[in-house]
Amino acid sequence: MKRLTIALGLSLLATAASAEDLRIGTSADYPPWESVDGSGNIVGFDKDVGDEICKRIATACAWQNQAYDGLLPGLQVGKFDLVISGISINDERSQKVDFSAAYADAPNSIAVGAGNRAADAKSSSDLKNSLAKAAIGVQTGTTHEQVLRANFPDADIRVYDRPDQVADDLIAGRIDAGLMERSAWEPLVKDRGSDKLIYAGPLLTSADFPEFGKGQGVAMGKGRTELKEKIDGAVQAMLQDGTIKTISEKWFGYDVSKK
Repeated sequence: MKRLTIALGLSLLATAASAEDLRIGTSADYPPWESVDGSGNIVGFDKDVGDEICKRIATACAWQNQAYDGLLPGLQVGKFDLVISGISINDERSQKVDFSAAYADAPNSIAVGAGNRAADAKSSSDLKNSLAKAAIGVQTGTTHEQVLRANFPDADIRVYDRPDQVADDLIAGRIDAGLMERSAWEPLVKDRGSDKLIYAGPLLTSADFPEFGKGQGVAMGKGRTELKEKIDGAVQAMLQDGTIKTISEKWFGYDVSKK
């Protein structure tokens, strides 16, 4: 009986400990932000940032891979405690979930196929004019989709589950252009060829289209004040001591930390 009591006690302790773990949702299909390596492990910039946050707030974390458009709905129903997946902070999302202080602020790009006149665009206004009625691909549920719907009202907007699908349909001629973060384009351009995927216009930020938001932050459920304070403190410390800069240079080759 004593053994059973001890075993039950240990089981309860294990359950209590696991109940305190933070469940982090991410969509591991967006390198170098996050992806799955050859061993099936989630890796990337966000994974390293999230692991460092968990270390600094002294909390064990368990990562869960989820399609991007299900991340914030999953957070709202309690499937996750946090979402760390290059989520841009904007007013629409902030009505549904809370965000930490921004830890990154990544630029965005439109890419087109060879021969598309939008490749000569010099400004966001030029892009709007040259792609006004184009077929433009974008990953579903992203701020990029919001940018297109708000600023390219006559375009044929095609939504995809993954960034590589946008690139492949662009190369195949099924769409005229695609919009995503520059860091997501870079490995695709390298792999598919810079003669097939061509950057059009300048790097794009919230100064061009406010729908891009206020940088990337950690999303959490509404009203988790204590958790938010801890994560904000960790993020601010990581920005101040250069940790996020170091992590971003590891994965991107340049600094995307929030200034």
